[in-house]
Amino acid sequence: MSSTALVQFSRRSLMKAAGSTLLVPLFVKRAFAQTATPARPNLVLLMQTNGVNQASFWPTGTAFDSPILNKLLTDPQVGPKTTLVKGINLKKMGNPGGNGHDWGFHGLYSGYDNTTSGAAHFGGGPSLDQTLLKKVTFTQPFKSIHCGVHAADYRLVNAGRASFSCEAVGRQVPVELNIYSLYTKVFSAVPASAGTTTTPDPAASQAAMRRLAQRKSVLDAVAQDLTTLQGRLGVSERGKLDAHLTAVREFENRLSATAIGGGGGGVRPANCASMMPSKAGVPTTGQGNEVNADALTRLFIEFIANAVACNMVGVISFQLGRGGEHFHYKWLNITGMRSDFHDDIAHNDRNGDSVAGQVMVAVGKYHTELFTDLAKRLASFPQPDGKTALDNSLVVWGNEVATGYHGLETYPIVLIGGAAG
Repeated sequence: MSSTALVQFSRRSLMKAAGSTLLVPLFVKRAFAQTATPARPNLVLLMQTNGVNQASFWPTGTAFDSPILNKLLTDPQVGPKTTLVKGINLKKMGNPGGNGHDWGFHGLYSGYDNTTSGAAHFGGGPSLDQTLLKKVTFTQPFKSIHCGVHAADYRLVNAGRASFSCEAVGRQVPVELNIYSLYTKVFSAVPASAGTTTTPDPAASQAAMRRLAQRKSVLDAVAQDLTTLQGRLGVSERGKLDAHLTAVREFENRLSATAIGGGGGGVRPANCASMMPSKAGVPTTGQGNEVNADALTRLFIEFIANAVACNMVGVISFQLGRGGEHFHYKWLNITGMRSDFHDDIAHNDRNGDSVAGQVMVAVGKYHTELFTDLAKRLASFPQPDGKTALDNSLVVWGNEVATGYHGLETYPIVLIGGAAG
Protein backbone atom coordinates (compact mmCIF):
# COMPACT_ATOMS: atom_id res chain seq x y z
CA MET A 1 0.00 0.00 0.00
CA SER A 2 1.36 3.41 -0.85
CA SER A 3 1.18 6.32 1.54
CA THR A 4 -0.80 8.20 -1.12
CA ALA A 5 -3.54 5.58 -1.05
CA LEU A 6 -3.67 5.58 2.72
CA VAL A 7 -4.64 9.25 2.79
CA GLN A 8 -8.08 8.23 1.53
CA PHE A 9 -8.93 6.60 4.87
CA SER A 10 -11.58 8.51 6.75
CA ARG A 11 -14.61 8.05 8.95
CA ARG A 12 -16.68 9.62 6.18
CA SER A 13 -15.66 6.94 3.68
CA LEU A 14 -16.41 4.21 6.20
CA MET A 15 -19.85 5.55 7.14
CA LYS A 16 -20.71 6.20 3.51
CA ALA A 17 -19.94 2.57 2.71
CA ALA A 18 -21.78 1.33 5.80
CA GLY A 19 -24.88 3.41 5.14
CA SER A 20 -27.59 3.07 7.77
CA THR A 21 -28.11 -0.67 7.52
CA LEU A 22 -24.79 -2.18 8.63
CA LEU A 23 -23.62 -2.89 12.15
CA VAL A 24 -19.99 -1.82 12.39
CA PRO A 25 -17.99 -2.51 15.59
CA LEU A 26 -17.01 0.59 17.50
CA PHE A 27 -13.30 -0.19 17.28
CA VAL A 28 -13.58 -0.18 13.47
CA LYS A 29 -15.35 3.18 13.53
CA ARG A 30 -12.67 4.56 15.84
CA ALA A 31 -9.88 3.27 13.60
CA PHE A 32 -11.38 5.29 10.74
CA ALA A 33 -12.20 8.28 12.96
CA GLN A 34 -8.64 9.55 13.23
CA THR A 35 -8.00 12.73 11.33
CA ALA A 36 -5.27 13.02 8.73
CA THR A 37 -3.23 15.08 11.17
CA PRO A 38 -3.64 13.74 14.72
CA ALA A 39 -3.92 16.55 17.28
CA ARG A 40 -1.91 14.53 19.78
CA PRO A 41 -0.26 11.11 19.93
CA ASN A 42 -1.54 8.13 21.82
CA LEU A 43 0.61 7.60 24.90
CA VAL A 44 1.75 4.23 26.26
CA LEU A 45 3.57 4.12 29.61
CA LEU A 46 5.44 0.89 30.40
CA MET A 47 6.83 0.17 33.86
CA GLN A 48 9.49 -2.48 34.44
CA THR A 49 10.85 -3.41 37.86
CA ASN A 50 14.26 -4.12 39.41
CA GLY A 51 16.54 -2.04 37.19
CA VAL A 52 19.00 -3.03 34.46
CA ASN A 53 22.62 -4.02 34.07
CA GLN A 54 23.91 -0.57 33.16
CA ALA A 55 27.05 -1.72 31.35
CA SER A 56 25.01 -3.88 28.97
CA PHE A 57 22.10 -1.48 28.51
CA TRP A 58 23.65 1.66 27.05
CA PRO A 59 25.05 1.38 23.48
CA THR A 60 28.78 1.95 23.08
CA GLY A 61 31.41 1.73 20.35
CA THR A 62 31.28 2.46 16.66
CA ALA A 63 28.43 -0.02 16.10
CA PHE A 64 26.40 1.81 18.72
CA ASP A 65 25.04 -1.49 19.94
CA SER A 66 23.73 -2.77 23.26
CA PRO A 67 23.63 -6.41 24.40
CA ILE A 68 20.23 -5.80 26.01
CA LEU A 69 18.65 -3.49 23.42
CA ASN A 70 20.07 -5.12 20.28
CA LYS A 71 16.74 -6.55 19.09
CA LEU A 72 15.08 -3.15 19.42
CA LEU A 73 17.83 -0.97 17.99
CA THR A 74 18.57 -3.18 14.99
CA ASP A 75 14.96 -3.69 13.93
CA PRO A 76 14.48 -1.81 10.63
CA GLN A 77 10.96 -0.67 11.54
CA VAL A 78 11.49 0.20 15.19
CA GLY A 79 15.16 1.08 15.58
CA PRO A 80 15.02 4.36 13.63
CA LYS A 81 12.05 5.44 15.76
CA THR A 82 13.81 4.75 19.08
CA THR A 83 15.39 7.38 21.32
CA LEU A 84 17.35 6.59 24.48
CA VAL A 85 17.28 9.16 27.28
CA LYS A 86 20.41 9.01 29.43
CA GLY A 87 21.38 11.09 32.42
CA ILE A 88 18.06 11.17 34.29
CA ASN A 89 18.52 10.84 38.06
CA LEU A 90 15.89 10.57 40.75
CA LYS A 91 16.59 12.86 43.69
CA LYS A 92 14.38 12.15 46.66
CA MET A 93 13.57 15.45 48.34
CA GLY A 94 11.61 14.56 51.46
CA ASN A 95 11.75 11.70 53.94
CA PRO A 96 8.59 9.64 53.42
CA GLY A 97 10.22 6.29 54.11
CA GLY A 98 10.41 3.25 51.89
CA ASN A 99 13.35 2.47 49.62
CA GLY A 100 14.37 2.82 46.01
CA HIS A 101 11.54 0.61 44.79
CA ASP A 102 8.93 2.81 46.47
CA TRP A 103 10.56 6.07 45.36
CA GLY A 104 11.02 5.14 41.72
CA PHE A 105 7.78 3.19 41.34
CA HIS A 106 5.82 6.31 42.22
CA GLY A 107 8.24 9.04 41.21
CA LEU A 108 9.31 8.05 37.70
CA TYR A 109 6.00 8.93 36.05
CA SER A 110 4.93 11.64 38.48
CA GLY A 111 7.96 13.62 39.68
CA TYR A 112 6.62 13.48 43.25
CA ASP A 113 8.13 11.91 46.34
CA ASN A 114 6.09 9.08 47.73
CA THR A 115 4.13 9.51 50.94
CA THR A 116 3.65 7.23 53.94
CA SER A 117 0.48 5.80 55.41
CA GLY A 118 1.34 3.30 58.11
CA ALA A 119 3.70 0.72 56.64
CA ALA A 120 2.70 1.49 53.04
CA HIS A 121 4.29 4.07 50.77
CA PHE A 122 1.93 5.63 48.23
CA GLY A 123 2.37 8.14 45.43
CA GLY A 124 2.78 11.71 46.63
CA GLY A 125 0.95 13.23 43.68
CA PRO A 126 -0.86 12.42 40.43
CA SER A 127 0.98 10.32 37.88
CA LEU A 128 1.42 11.49 34.29
CA ASP A 129 -1.47 9.45 32.91
CA GLN A 130 -3.89 10.95 35.42
CA THR A 131 -2.50 14.48 35.03
CA LEU A 132 -3.16 14.32 31.29
CA LEU A 133 -6.79 13.36 31.88
CA LYS A 134 -7.32 16.70 33.64
CA LYS A 135 -5.46 18.79 31.07
CA VAL A 136 -6.27 17.21 27.72
CA THR A 137 -9.61 16.60 26.01
CA PHE A 138 -9.61 13.06 24.69
CA THR A 139 -12.05 11.89 22.03
CA GLN A 140 -11.36 8.18 22.43
CA PRO A 141 -14.04 6.00 24.12
CA PHE A 142 -11.55 5.21 26.91
CA LYS A 143 -9.55 8.17 28.12
CA SER A 144 -7.15 5.94 30.04
CA ILE A 145 -6.60 2.31 30.96
CA HIS A 146 -4.16 1.15 33.63
CA CYS A 147 -3.40 -2.56 33.38
CA GLY A 148 -0.71 -5.04 34.34
CA VAL A 149 0.48 -8.53 35.19
CA HIS A 150 0.85 -9.53 38.84
CA ALA A 151 1.37 -13.25 38.33
CA ALA A 152 4.12 -13.62 40.92
CA ASP A 153 4.59 -16.32 43.53
CA TYR A 154 5.19 -13.73 46.24
CA ARG A 155 3.28 -11.61 48.71
CA LEU A 156 2.53 -7.93 48.10
CA VAL A 157 5.23 -6.13 50.12
CA ASN A 158 3.08 -3.06 50.86
CA ALA A 159 -0.13 -1.64 49.48
CA GLY A 160 1.63 1.28 47.82
CA ARG A 161 3.43 -1.06 45.46
CA ALA A 162 0.22 -2.43 43.96
CA SER A 163 -0.14 0.39 41.41
CA PHE A 164 2.08 3.25 40.20
CA SER A 165 -0.89 5.13 38.72
CA CYS A 166 -2.24 7.73 41.17
CA GLU A 167 -5.09 10.22 40.90
CA ALA A 168 -3.80 12.30 43.82
CA VAL A 169 -1.73 11.96 46.98
CA GLY A 170 -2.20 8.43 48.27
CA ARG A 171 -5.04 7.62 45.84
CA GLN A 172 -4.09 4.76 43.56
CA VAL A 173 -5.79 3.78 40.33
CA PRO A 174 -6.53 0.03 40.50
CA VAL A 175 -4.66 -2.14 38.03
CA GLU A 176 -6.84 -3.97 35.54
CA LEU A 177 -5.53 -7.53 35.66
CA ASN A 178 -8.28 -9.36 33.80
CA ILE A 179 -7.46 -9.51 30.10
CA TYR A 180 -10.88 -11.01 29.31
CA SER A 181 -12.75 -8.09 30.89
CA LEU A 182 -10.60 -5.62 28.99
CA TYR A 183 -11.18 -7.47 25.74
CA THR A 184 -14.94 -7.40 26.32
CA LYS A 185 -15.06 -3.71 27.22
CA VAL A 186 -12.86 -2.45 24.42
CA PHE A 187 -13.71 -4.71 21.49
CA SER A 188 -17.39 -5.38 22.14
CA ALA A 189 -20.28 -2.90 21.91
CA VAL A 190 -18.87 -0.14 24.12
CA PRO A 191 -20.78 3.17 24.39
CA ALA A 192 -18.89 6.26 23.27
CA SER A 193 -19.04 7.66 26.82
CA ALA A 194 -17.22 4.69 28.34
CA GLY A 195 -14.90 7.03 30.24
CA THR A 196 -11.79 6.00 32.10
CA THR A 197 -10.44 2.81 33.59
CA THR A 198 -12.76 0.80 35.81
CA THR A 199 -12.63 -2.31 37.95
CA PRO A 200 -13.02 -5.41 35.76
CA ASP A 201 -16.57 -6.75 35.57
CA PRO A 202 -16.54 -10.46 36.59
CA ALA A 203 -19.81 -11.15 34.77
CA ALA A 204 -18.54 -9.61 31.53
CA SER A 205 -15.30 -11.52 31.91
CA GLN A 206 -17.06 -14.83 32.36
CA ALA A 207 -19.31 -14.13 29.37
CA ALA A 208 -16.29 -13.32 27.22
CA MET A 209 -14.52 -16.50 28.27
CA ARG A 210 -17.58 -18.63 27.55
CA ARG A 211 -17.88 -17.10 24.11
CA LEU A 212 -14.19 -17.56 23.40
CA ALA A 213 -14.27 -21.14 24.69
CA GLN A 214 -17.03 -21.77 22.15
CA ARG A 215 -14.83 -20.14 19.47
CA LYS A 216 -17.33 -17.32 18.99
CA SER A 217 -15.69 -13.97 18.28
CA VAL A 218 -17.21 -10.56 18.86
CA LEU A 219 -16.72 -10.19 15.10
CA ASP A 220 -18.96 -13.17 14.38
CA ALA A 221 -22.08 -11.23 15.38
CA VAL A 222 -21.49 -8.73 12.57
CA ALA A 223 -19.62 -10.99 10.16
CA GLN A 224 -22.10 -10.59 7.29
CA ASP A 225 -22.17 -6.81 7.67
CA LEU A 226 -18.38 -6.65 7.69
CA THR A 227 -18.22 -8.73 4.53
CA THR A 228 -20.68 -6.35 2.87
CA LEU A 229 -18.73 -3.35 4.13
CA GLN A 230 -15.45 -4.65 2.72
CA GLY A 231 -17.11 -5.02 -0.67
CA ARG A 232 -18.25 -1.40 -0.62
CA LEU A 233 -14.91 0.12 0.39
CA GLY A 234 -12.17 1.13 -1.99
CA VAL A 235 -8.98 -0.89 -2.24
CA SER A 236 -7.00 1.32 0.14
CA GLU A 237 -9.72 1.52 2.79
CA ARG A 238 -10.30 -2.23 2.51
CA GLY A 239 -6.62 -2.82 3.23
CA LYS A 240 -6.80 -0.82 6.42
CA LEU A 241 -9.99 -2.56 7.53
CA ASP A 242 -8.37 -5.95 6.88
CA ALA A 243 -5.36 -5.01 9.01
CA HIS A 244 -7.52 -4.13 12.01
CA LEU A 245 -9.93 -7.04 11.69
CA THR A 246 -7.10 -9.55 11.24
CA ALA A 247 -5.26 -8.25 14.31
CA VAL A 248 -8.35 -8.42 16.51
CA ARG A 249 -9.30 -11.87 15.18
CA GLU A 250 -5.80 -13.20 15.91
CA PHE A 251 -5.95 -11.73 19.40
CA GLU A 252 -9.29 -13.41 20.00
CA ASN A 253 -7.90 -16.73 18.78
CA ARG A 254 -5.07 -16.55 21.31
CA LEU A 255 -7.49 -15.57 24.07
CA SER A 256 -9.70 -18.47 23.05
CA ALA A 257 -6.85 -20.98 23.21
CA THR A 258 -5.87 -19.65 26.61
CA ALA A 259 -9.42 -19.62 27.95
CA ILE A 260 -9.99 -23.30 27.24
CA GLY A 261 -6.57 -24.32 28.52
CA GLY A 262 -5.24 -25.14 25.09
CA GLY A 263 -2.05 -23.17 25.57
CA GLY A 264 -0.65 -19.94 26.91
CA GLY A 265 1.01 -21.18 30.08
CA GLY A 266 -1.94 -22.88 31.71
CA VAL A 267 -4.28 -19.94 32.33
CA ARG A 268 -7.87 -21.11 32.88
CA PRO A 269 -11.07 -19.03 32.67
CA ALA A 270 -11.89 -19.01 36.37
CA ASN A 271 -8.33 -18.16 37.28
CA CYS A 272 -7.93 -14.80 35.61
CA ALA A 273 -9.39 -12.70 38.43
CA SER A 274 -7.07 -10.56 40.51
CA MET A 275 -5.52 -12.63 43.28
CA MET A 276 -2.73 -11.23 45.41
CA PRO A 277 -0.41 -13.91 46.79
CA SER A 278 0.10 -14.10 50.52
CA LYS A 279 3.30 -15.31 52.09
CA ALA A 280 1.49 -18.04 53.99
CA GLY A 281 -0.34 -19.55 51.04
CA VAL A 282 0.46 -18.61 47.46
CA PRO A 283 -2.51 -19.35 45.19
CA THR A 284 -1.86 -21.88 42.46
CA THR A 285 -3.97 -20.20 39.79
CA GLY A 286 -4.36 -17.08 37.69
CA GLN A 287 -2.64 -13.78 38.41
CA GLY A 288 -1.17 -15.20 41.61
CA ASN A 289 0.76 -17.90 39.80
CA GLU A 290 4.00 -17.16 37.97
CA VAL A 291 3.40 -20.00 35.52
CA ASN A 292 0.92 -17.62 33.88
CA ALA A 293 3.19 -14.55 33.80
CA ASP A 294 4.61 -14.90 30.29
CA ALA A 295 1.30 -15.88 28.66
CA LEU A 296 -0.57 -13.04 30.33
CA THR A 297 2.14 -10.51 29.49
CA ARG A 298 2.12 -11.38 25.80
CA LEU A 299 -1.69 -11.17 25.70
CA PHE A 300 -1.57 -7.72 27.30
CA ILE A 301 1.09 -6.55 24.84
CA GLU A 302 -1.15 -7.61 21.95
CA PHE A 303 -4.18 -6.00 23.58
CA ILE A 304 -2.34 -2.68 24.08
CA ALA A 305 -1.25 -2.58 20.44
CA ASN A 306 -4.76 -3.25 19.15
CA ALA A 307 -6.44 -0.79 21.53
CA VAL A 308 -4.03 2.00 20.59
CA ALA A 309 -4.04 1.28 16.86
CA CYS A 310 -7.85 1.24 16.78
CA ASN A 311 -7.89 4.63 18.52
CA MET A 312 -9.90 3.26 21.46
CA VAL A 313 -7.77 4.72 24.26
CA GLY A 314 -5.89 7.99 24.76
CA VAL A 315 -3.40 6.94 27.44
CA ILE A 316 -2.68 3.35 28.40
CA SER A 317 -0.27 2.38 31.17
CA PHE A 318 1.08 -1.09 31.89
CA GLN A 319 3.12 -2.44 34.79
CA LEU A 320 4.91 -5.74 34.49
CA GLY A 321 4.76 -6.63 38.17
CA ARG A 322 4.25 -4.64 41.33
CA GLY A 323 6.86 -2.40 42.89
CA GLY A 324 10.01 -4.41 43.65
CA GLU A 325 8.40 -7.51 42.14
CA HIS A 326 9.78 -10.94 43.01
CA PHE A 327 9.48 -12.73 39.69
CA HIS A 328 11.64 -15.82 39.30
CA TYR A 329 11.47 -15.90 35.47
CA LYS A 330 11.31 -19.69 35.53
CA TRP A 331 9.82 -19.74 32.03
CA LEU A 332 13.06 -18.34 30.59
CA ASN A 333 15.21 -21.26 31.85
CA ILE A 334 18.18 -18.94 32.37
CA THR A 335 21.49 -20.55 33.32
CA GLY A 336 22.65 -19.11 36.63
CA MET A 337 19.21 -18.01 37.84
CA ARG A 338 19.04 -18.25 41.61
CA SER A 339 16.04 -18.80 43.87
CA ASP A 340 14.72 -15.21 43.73
CA PHE A 341 15.56 -12.73 40.96
CA HIS A 342 14.90 -9.71 43.19
CA ASP A 343 16.95 -10.82 46.21
CA ASP A 344 19.61 -13.04 44.68
CA ILE A 345 20.21 -11.52 41.24
CA ALA A 346 19.17 -7.86 41.03
CA HIS A 347 20.57 -6.97 44.46
CA ASN A 348 23.86 -8.72 43.60
CA ASP A 349 24.46 -7.17 40.18
CA ARG A 350 27.62 -5.41 41.39
CA ASN A 351 31.05 -6.02 42.90
CA GLY A 352 32.12 -8.43 40.19
CA ASP A 353 29.22 -10.88 40.46
CA SER A 354 29.41 -11.98 36.83
CA VAL A 355 26.64 -14.58 37.14
CA ALA A 356 24.18 -11.99 38.43
CA GLY A 357 25.20 -9.70 35.59
CA GLN A 358 24.62 -12.41 32.98
CA VAL A 359 21.15 -13.15 34.36
CA MET A 360 20.28 -9.44 34.43
CA VAL A 361 21.24 -9.21 30.76
CA ALA A 362 19.11 -12.26 29.88
CA VAL A 363 16.08 -10.81 31.68
CA GLY A 364 16.74 -7.45 30.03
CA LYS A 365 16.68 -9.11 26.62
CA TYR A 366 13.32 -10.64 27.50
CA HIS A 367 11.85 -7.20 28.25
CA THR A 368 13.35 -5.88 25.02
CA GLU A 369 11.70 -8.69 23.08
CA LEU A 370 8.31 -7.88 24.61
CA PHE A 371 8.42 -4.16 23.96
CA THR A 372 9.93 -4.55 20.49
CA ASP A 373 6.97 -6.80 19.70
CA LEU A 374 4.60 -4.07 20.92
CA ALA A 375 6.29 -1.47 18.73
CA LYS A 376 6.32 -3.75 15.67
CA ARG A 377 2.62 -4.44 16.12
CA LEU A 378 1.91 -0.71 16.20
CA ALA A 379 4.03 -0.28 13.09
CA SER A 380 1.85 -2.80 11.24
CA PHE A 381 -1.33 -0.69 11.49
CA PRO A 382 -1.83 1.91 8.68
CA GLN A 383 -3.30 5.25 9.71
CA PRO A 384 -5.35 7.91 7.83
CA ASP A 385 -2.36 10.20 7.28
CA GLY A 386 -0.30 7.58 5.46
CA LYS A 387 1.73 6.81 8.57
CA THR A 388 1.45 3.95 11.07
CA ALA A 389 0.10 3.69 14.59
CA LEU A 390 3.72 3.71 15.79
CA ASP A 391 4.36 6.98 13.97
CA ASN A 392 1.37 8.52 15.73
CA SER A 393 2.12 7.13 19.20
CA LEU A 394 4.71 7.58 21.91
CA VAL A 395 5.74 4.50 23.87
CA VAL A 396 7.71 5.23 27.03
CA TRP A 397 9.58 2.29 28.59
CA GLY A 398 10.73 3.10 32.10
CA ASN A 399 12.00 1.33 35.19
CA GLU A 400 11.32 1.88 38.88
CA VAL A 401 15.06 1.85 39.66
CA ALA A 402 18.19 2.37 37.58
CA THR A 403 20.06 -0.67 38.90
CA GLY A 404 19.06 -3.86 40.65
CA TYR A 405 20.65 -2.68 43.90
CA HIS A 406 18.35 0.36 44.16
CA GLY A 407 20.56 2.80 42.26
CA LEU A 408 18.68 5.96 41.30
CA GLU A 409 21.13 7.52 38.85
CA THR A 410 21.14 7.15 35.05
CA TYR A 411 17.62 5.80 34.75
CA PRO A 412 17.10 3.56 31.68
CA ILE A 413 14.42 5.35 29.66
CA VAL A 414 13.46 4.39 26.11
CA LEU A 415 11.14 6.39 23.85
CA ILE A 416 9.68 4.57 20.84
CA GLY A 417 7.51 6.02 18.09
CA GLY A 418 6.99 9.21 16.14
CA ALA A 419 4.67 10.90 18.66
CA ALA A 420 2.64 12.29 15.73
CA GLY A 421 5.49 14.60 14.87
